Amino acid sequence: MSVSSEAEEQVDTQENATAQLRELSVSDVEPNAQNPRLDFPKDELDRLTDSIDLEGVLVPIVVYPKGDKYVLVDGERRFRCARDLGHSKIPAVITTERSEREVLQQMFNIHLIREPWRDIPTAKALQRLAQEIKDAEGQEPNDSELRDLTGLSIERVRQLRYVVTLPEQWQEYIREETIPLNFFWELKKNVIDALRSNRPAILDEYGEDRVSKAFVQKRLDQVITDTVSLRKVSPIIRFAAQDAESNGTGTSSLDTSIRDLIEKPEATIDDAYEETVQMMVEVDKLGRRTSTMVAVFARLLTKTAGTSDNEEVRRLGRELIQQITALIDSNEQHN
Repeated sequence: MSVSSEAEEQVDTQENATAQLRELSVSDVEPNAQNPRLDFPKDELDRLTDSIDLEGVLVPIVVYPKGDKYVLVDGERRFRCARDLGHSKIPAVITTERSEREVLQQMFNIHLIREPWRDIPTAKALQRLAQEIKDAEGQEPNDSELRDLTGLSIERVRQLRYVVTLPEQWQEYIREETIPLNFFWELKKNVIDALRSNRPAILDEYGEDRVSKAFVQKRLDQVITDTVSLRKVSPIIRFAAQDAESNGTGTSSLDTSIRDLIEKPEATIDDAYEETVQMMVEVDKLGRRTSTMVAVFARLLTKTAGTSDNEEVRRLGRELIQQITALIDSNEQHN
């Protein structure tokens, strides 16, 4: 969502009945040290500052009293812009003091209907919320519980919980947008998890760190430019496992391609995929589509039995058979 207008900051805070709307001295308001929004991009602040300079703060910030000050729950960008513009007063909704867990939950749900936080701040906030729950209840919340508390999707929760396990340098790549979060998530699913499930000996041989570092370096060197291309690694690994099982040796010729991707900085995923399993993947897809089509014909033949549509379904089936038979016959003649 754009932040070009301060009016776009509006949100239904749904505060309790004791909330008060007042004008507060800007000097009496303190930022929340636990605010998950660690990043305040300058271009966003500049646009919001221009809007507030023109129209004032249209939407109150939300605070709670603490000693002789007020701590921000929501509206830190509005507060920062008003302070930097030299405003002495700011409209505020004053609520009761709440725990860090309550503040975090509210912040998550507020920002679901605004522009989302960036990946690393969101991941850190989710980590803190999980820790707050563990401290209070004695056990770590599962992904489903965090989904329900924050309103995030289960996939997003899993991604964010994984991100905080990455090395600090890799988290910095995400923060700086050098490498997107999705790259690390696809790397985990399609390389690390795929090796662990299908070719664990190779993962043990190199170690998870070395494998991950090899692919991250390829991304930094622009050998990998498309995050989605990582999905081509998992079928290489899967077919290698099938080949090793079928030949009874525990090894596969495809293992060489997997090792090359790890050992050779210049080895590309697309080349490895095209040289090894692309045709097998296409044949596999054809098999699944054929089974689906047969099932559709069976369902339609049963559903249209005794109706005028039944003949049309049979005609389409016969026509398809004729076309495929002609293709097969032509191919046999050329071979």
